[in-house]
Amino acid sequence: MSSHKFESLDEEVEALLDQVADELEFGLSRCNGQGERKMLLSEIERMLNDATGSLLDMDIESKKAPVIIHEYMNSKVMRYQNEVARYRRQLDREKSSNYRGDDRSALLSNDEDVASLDALRRKQVQRGTAILERTSESIARSTTIAVETEQVGTEVLGELGAQRETLTRTRDRLIDTDAELSRSKKIIRAMSRNVLYNRILLIIIILLEVGILGGLVYWKFFT
Repeated sequence: MSSHKFESLDEEVEALLDQVADELEFGLSRCNGQGERKMLLSEIERMLNDATGSLLDMDIESKKAPVIIHEYMNSKVMRYQNEVARYRRQLDREKSSNYRGDDRSALLSNDEDVASLDALRRKQVQRGTAILERTSESIARSTTIAVETEQVGTEVLGELGAQRETLTRTRDRLIDTDAELSRSKKIIRAMSRNVLYNRILLIIIILLEVGILGGLVYWKFFT
């Protein structure tokens, strides 16, 4: 989800900066009069403000991304920030040039131009407020994700603790079973020795009986 949103913001910022570059390079030269030029400069500033707001969201998304792609995202954000700073410097130069070529007294006497500038300023304030609201929403989402991650981590730690107790009990049972097997082996070896002793004793008894029987036969028939 974080990567998908970052890509969407990336496309938005790239489109805004391409439009800013086009207006600075070609749009200003096509303006007819100072009033139209001022309007275009204000529009360029608005686009740069929008790009700055989207860059804040991109920076937040890059911080939530896995380490393997964080560096890539962060480098892209820094590149866009450098471009925005460069365009702002160029915009400031254009504004200064525009103010130097403007007739201040005509501007003050022209109520329509004053109203237009006030409207542009209100619009810029509204856009700045919208940017701040988007940034606040992004921070709130990041906080929610952090809380959910902490809850998941707590649950995982609880499960690992239960599994550790189970493994400990299983190990203890295996130790007891091994001890029982050792005792059983000793008993079996003792029984095997007894069986061997009994067989030897039985053979000896049989040999004695055969010897006694042979002696009786010899005594009865040969003496």
